[in-house]
Amino acid sequence: MMIETHTIATWNDGDADGGPPPLQLVDALQHFGKSRATKLLIRRGEASKVRCELRVPLLRDCRVRSDELGRALRKVWRAAIDAAEPGDRFVIDLHIGPDSRLVVQAARSS
Repeated sequence: MMIETHTIATWNDGDADGGPPPLQLVDALQHFGKSRATKLLIRRGEASKVRCELRVPLLRDCRVRSDELGRALRKVWRAAIDAAEPGDRFVIDLHIGPDSRLVVQAARSS
């Protein structure tokens, strides 16, 4: 069962003008993992006894803005924690949608 979905823009090398530069998905995920807000969210999930798994595609070239990725991931993660009962598991799945945007969605794990 799908809990929440968000999409963010993907960028080619020279497309982004203004704002923070787009990073490869793996590098943007490292910024997400180091964030204080992410660490607080992880603690909230552990306190609620809710488990999360992250599925990331193996993409050769997927550039995103790390701040956009972080916001989208934290939104779907919060929604999943709010919808879950203690002991529940959910998966946050990242994939490229048909419109070349990165789709971030949370679903209950079966």
